[in-house]
Amino acid sequence: MESLRTSLSIIMPVFNHRDEVRTMIDSILANDFNAWELLAVDDGSGEDTLQMLESYAAADNRIRVVRRSQQPKGAQTCRNIGLEMARGEFVIVFDSDDYIAPYCLRQRVEMLQKRPDLDFLVFPSGVFVDDRFIAEPHPYAFGFRVAEDDVALFASRRLPFIVWNNIYRTESLRRHDLTWDVNLLSLQDADFNISAIAAGLRYDYAEAPQDYGYRIITTSSISKKINTQAHVDSHVRANSRMYDTVRLIGGKRYDRSLYDGMLRIYNSGMTGKGINRSLAEALADSVSKRCPYHSRLLKLQIRLTLLLQKLLPARLARQLPVAAYLLREARWRKKKTAIINSLIETQKH
Repeated sequence: MESLRTSLSIIMPVFNHRDEVRTMIDSILANDFNAWELLAVDDGSGEDTLQMLESYAAADNRIRVVRRSQQPKGAQTCRNIGLEMARGEFVIVFDSDDYIAPYCLRQRVEMLQKRPDLDFLVFPSGVFVDDRFIAEPHPYAFGFRVAEDDVALFASRRLPFIVWNNIYRTESLRRHDLTWDVNLLSLQDADFNISAIAAGLRYDYAEAPQDYGYRIITTSSISKKINTQAHVDSHVRANSRMYDTVRLIGGKRYDRSLYDGMLRIYNSGMTGKGINRSLAEALADSVSKRCPYHSRLLKLQIRLTLLLQKLLPARLARQLPVAAYLLREARWRKKKTAIINSLIETQKH
């Protein structure tokens, strides 16, 4: 029996998707490490999901169901509630529709215990596809040491790790007052992680088997681009916060990476019909005082795209002005895959 000193709090926001949540909770229960509590923070799920959560809590007193009582609605608010309530020495934040390997909890706790010099430890992840955990190189595999400078990666939105890759010392998060920005509808993990680095939290990458399966949806009807004004505002806020935090860490050293990061947001928020002009112009305006050169450059690229749309298909008209960035991204994806493949092969031997 693990001692209370080694206890672990798992924070997991939940909003519907009953069957996927069941898979995740069952994978937690299948672990051979027992000194944990699961804080399932519900964000307004339907009755079927709530009943399922309550049945798990009734069967296992380590599971606590907490209903969000604060505004605004969202996973970020639920994570903050969970962190306030966490009783464990260590804390992990999981998504409710993913999967963990049977050795995940034990390997994370035991490896961080051996590193008293660290505030958190980063573990490699795989993917979860068609109810199978796949531990191999994948574009959505994270938590590998793929570069020497993580700040540059976060600035460029080439995320080296996600929050669920990590195990934290609870006291470290509280001492530095680290919480999730409740005004971000997306990109919250990158914001949280770069804030932790800026706060001086000490971390390292674990040389360990992949232990987390990020769920990949294989049906195209599930994924839809969201281009509401609320999401435009959220993207702009995330971009502004990234500029401010990275500038705090390294001054203008990471400006090239920051611009690439803004272009990633710009491109990911586009549609097949052309550019989301509201998002594009708002991004450019958001950095007009932070980096006037970047603001002018993005506005020039927007104007070029609008001109090219008169002659070319919308997608090509959008891509040509940022072709150099797209080529850098293609090379990076290829390099990242090769690095991860090498690290996995090394781990096997």
